[in-house]
Amino acid sequence: MIRVKGFNKARQLLTRKTFLESFIVSPQVATQIKHVFGEELSPKEVVERIIGDVRDKGDEALFHYAKKLDAVELDSLEVGKQEISAAYDIVGKGLVSALELAAKRIRDFHLACACKSGTVFVNQYLARQVQPLDRVGLYIPGGTATYPSTVLMTAIPAKIAGVREIIVASPPGKNGSIPAPTLVAADIAEAERIFKVGGAQAIAALAFGTESIPKVDKICGPGNIFVTLAKKMVYGNVAIDGLQGPSEIVIVADETANPSLCAADLLAQAEHDPL
Repeated sequence: MIRVKGFNKARQLLTRKTFLESFIVSPQVATQIKHVFGEELSPKEVVERIIGDVRDKGDEALFHYAKKLDAVELDSLEVGKQEISAAYDIVGKGLVSALELAAKRIRDFHLACACKSGTVFVNQYLARQVQPLDRVGLYIPGGTATYPSTVLMTAIPAKIAGVREIIVASPPGKNGSIPAPTLVAADIAEAERIFKVGGAQAIAALAFGTESIPKVDKICGPGNIFVTLAKKMVYGNVAIDGLQGPSEIVIVADETANPSLCAADLLAQAEHDPL
């Protein structure tokens, strides 16, 4: 708890820069920003520019940033059924079985703890009314790693809660496709629609809607500094799950510890990129 005395001290505390606003990107990222936008911009200024473009130009802005930021020219934003079917062949039966098993366990857990509405509002009784959202957008990060588990952990609880439509957004690779494990996981989790769009532009599209991507009621899922800043900026126009950051993990081990298990725990965090 922080005790604040006096107006000036309170103003200084409440208007201080947070980690998100003061984040300093690497020289390589700074160079890319200048190349794309023609000037030096902070991450906050980049996200403000992207959100404004997507809000004003819709799909046109999404295709533009896919080319400029993801280095890919897309013919369409939405993933078709043929792409999903092809993804199953790419990942193989072993991974499909593993994802189906994980999905079952996640589904069973959330079914067991699903919140039910209590007593109706009658006379002196007071109760909760559980009402599912109509449409939810799930942001699934990409880049240095693939996160099919994020799809399962967000889409399945939404389904069990009764959300009518689940929209998945994930950045495309250089080949113009979302990684196959992500597509398979989205199909197993019964997501209604999947879009090839990432970064702050995906968050803006989900928050305001475009010609192709419908506006959602809530955005869930983690991302890099640009995604997190975008979620912060669109909050109020749309609900968000939170502002996720990198995990901090300490491994306590002595000479009896299994080195392979220690290394696996370290690698679980090493997958994340600097942003």
